[in-house]
Amino acid sequence: MRKLKDTKPIGHALIWIAIYLVAVNIGDIIGEALGFPGLTGIVLIILSIVLIIYLRVGGRLTFYGVCPVQPGTLPPTLFYLPLFAIAFLAYTKGFAPGLDLEAIVFAILLMAAVGFIEELLFRGFLLQALRTRGSFTRAIIISGVTFGLGHIVNLLRGYSPTDQALQVVAAVLIGIALAYCVALTGSIMPGVAFHILFNISGTITAHSVVGDSVTVGIIAAVMIPYILFLRNRLATTGPAVSAPALKVA
Repeated sequence: MRKLKDTKPIGHALIWIAIYLVAVNIGDIIGEALGFPGLTGIVLIILSIVLIIYLRVGGRLTFYGVCPVQPGTLPPTLFYLPLFAIAFLAYTKGFAPGLDLEAIVFAILLMAAVGFIEELLFRGFLLQALRTRGSFTRAIIISGVTFGLGHIVNLLRGYSPTDQALQVVAAVLIGIALAYCVALTGSIMPGVAFHILFNISGTITAHSVVGDSVTVGIIAAVMIPYILFLRNRLATTGPAVSAPALKVA
C-alpha cells in the first residue's frame, strides 16, 4: 500500500475509501445483529488509529494535512467562519425525538471517527492524488463531487431518496469549500473539527423534508459565495502545500 500511494495515488485513495465503506457497513450489520448501535463508531475509531499509524510509519502525516495550519493561512479562509456557522444550523430544527444520553454518546463517537476519516480520505488522499493529474481547481471540484456522490451509499442505511438528494447537494458544496481550505492552509484539521460538529448536529436533530430542504438551501446560499471567495484567494495567494506537476487554474 505504501508503494501504491506513490505509483498509483488515485488507486491508493480509492482503495482506502472502499475499505472505509466496507467498515461502515460491517459495523452497521453486526451492530444491528448484536443490538449494539455503538459498534460502527468503535470500528471506525480503530480504523482511524490504523490510518494514523500507517501515515506515521510512512512519514506522510504532514503531506496529507494531518498537521496544524501553516502560519498566516487562516485569514484567506475567513477563519472557516462560514463553515462553522452552518455546522450549527440544524439545531434550529430542534432535537430528534426519543434522544437519550446513550444515543448522544454513540453519535459523538461515530461522528468523531467519520469526520477524521472522511477528511483524510477525500481532502487528504484523494485531493493530493488528483493534484498530480491536472489543475488544482479540477482536483478540488472532482474531490468535492466524489465526496458528495459517496453519500449515496447511505441509501443502504435506510435514508430516503429525498434525504439522499439533499445530502448529496450539501456534501458537494461543503466538500469543494473544504478542499479549497485545505489548499490554502495545508491542513485538514480545521475541516475535521467542522465535519464532526456538522455531522453531530445532523444526527441528533429533528428531520423533515421541508426543514431539511430549507437547511440545504441556506447551506447553498452560504457556500456558493464562500467557494467563489476561496477560489479567488487561492488564485491570489497560491496553495500552501506544493505538489508535483501542479497547475492552478
